[in-house]
Amino acid sequence: MKIGINLLPPNKKEDICNAERFRSVLGWEAVIFFLAILFFGFIFGVNYLLDFNLRVIADNKVSDSRGSKQYETIKNYENKFSEINSRITKISNITSGQIYWSTLFSKLGKIIPDNVEISGISTKNFSIFFAGKAKNREDLLLFKNNLIQESCFENVNLPLSNLVSKEDIVFQIDLEIKEECIKNK
Repeated sequence: MKIGINLLPPNKKEDICNAERFRSVLGWEAVIFFLAILFFGFIFGVNYLLDFNLRVIADNKVSDSRGSKQYETIKNYENKFSEINSRITKISNITSGQIYWSTLFSKLGKIIPDNVEISGISTKNFSIFFAGKAKNREDLLLFKNNLIQESCFENVNLPLSNLVSKEDIVFQIDLEIKEECIKNK
């Protein structure tokens, strides 16, 4: 056990107690001040982050609105392109099935001899019937051979009754034309 003797006067004791309390209060104030600085620093940091995020979101919203306008513009163009493409496809389907009789006439123009005249042409599907007049039998046979040699014509039929006369022959020739020769590909 330790025995202590109190030799200090009471006013000094009170001054020492007050000084100790003052140091204690001062320490607590420093701790509270430090904690307040940390708290306000934390609050200002959170405020800065929230402001930064708000600016980023606002910028994204502005760019999204621009992007959505661009997206709408692109979508309008895509709709117009698909509409035009469907129209072109319809036109292409119509023209692909189109029969061009001008091809037949240009081929006939090349193979008809000078002394053969065609007075009538009739068609049914891809069968063609020619009626005409030939000056002589040789010209008519030359015309028939020219038709047979042409790759677009097949099943050329010249009745033998047309070959009875030697001159001024009225004739009829039946033949079939290949579909790919008069249709657009």
